[in-house]
Amino acid sequence: MLRISCIFALILGLLGVAPGALAEQTAWRLRFFEAAVVSGERVLLGELAAPVGDMPPERWAELAARELWPAPPDNGKVMSMTRPRLQEAVVRTMPDLAPYCLFPGSMLLQRGGAVLDEAAVHAQVVKDLTPYLAGLEGEASLRDVRAPSAVFLKHAGQTLAVEPPKKIAPGRLSIRLVVRELDGAVTQKLTGSVMVDCWKTVPCATKPLNRDEPLDPAAVNFVRMNLAQLREVPWDGKGGVLRLTRPVGVDQVIYQSDVAHIPTISKGAIVTLVYEGRSVRLSAKAEVMADGFAGASVPVRNVASKKEVYAVVRDPSTVVVSALQ
Repeated sequence: MLRISCIFALILGLLGVAPGALAEQTAWRLRFFEAAVVSGERVLLGELAAPVGDMPPERWAELAARELWPAPPDNGKVMSMTRPRLQEAVVRTMPDLAPYCLFPGSMLLQRGGAVLDEAAVHAQVVKDLTPYLAGLEGEASLRDVRAPSAVFLKHAGQTLAVEPPKKIAPGRLSIRLVVRELDGAVTQKLTGSVMVDCWKTVPCATKPLNRDEPLDPAAVNFVRMNLAQLREVPWDGKGGVLRLTRPVGVDQVIYQSDVAHIPTISKGAIVTLVYEGRSVRLSAKAEVMADGFAGASVPVRNVASKKEVYAVVRDPSTVVVSALQ
């Protein structure tokens, strides 16, 4: 880079231009692309750069036709040029314009075909994925596309598309871009990602909520939030009478995993354990060893004998072991 800077300074001296006077003498610059396609035996300035600022159209038409250096020898093969190499080539082929050029970090060149720049690639991603947003609840949109800054096509008949996602959900979505021939055959695969935003009203606690506490509807307020910023699925506000499975602080989102139905019997409760045989019916007091719902089996421990058995929950105060089934 020091060598290039010295060359630039030398050129300015030969032109009789002080470095600080450049901005005063010209109201334009030539910005080189990060990716470009060339068509002839020699590279033309108009294929690699475009004017920015106030350059007369006739002046640019003259400059754009200027030949620079030999084009890449192989059609359809991408050649990379580093910033110093590009600067050196520009200094060598058009020293009069080199001081007015703006260079990218690197440049990719292909002879023949076409190139889709970063804006075109991003637009294709948004176009192909937008129809899938209809399946999301809330107001969904796409942003922050991360994909190759340029995609080269071998010829004008090739197209770029995004493969249909297996599943789309709020948050960062991994995507695969493919280049297809006219017959649909895939010739190139590229990876990327995009952020899927989805705005929706979600439940938040208006006061501290404790574990195992019944969920009071008066303690819930619905706030509009971006689901992409949430760690999991929020509670949908449904389910009837529920309790908390973990503490939730003030203004925190209530997630689906934070709530559960209130069990018919709870762990630690003392209930009546009934044994039903063909000709005998016995009962005893038992301690419930796990939460359970009506019709489900739960472990219970006979208070007197300390023996543990599985019994079916009949109601909030009764569990049954049956020999009739």
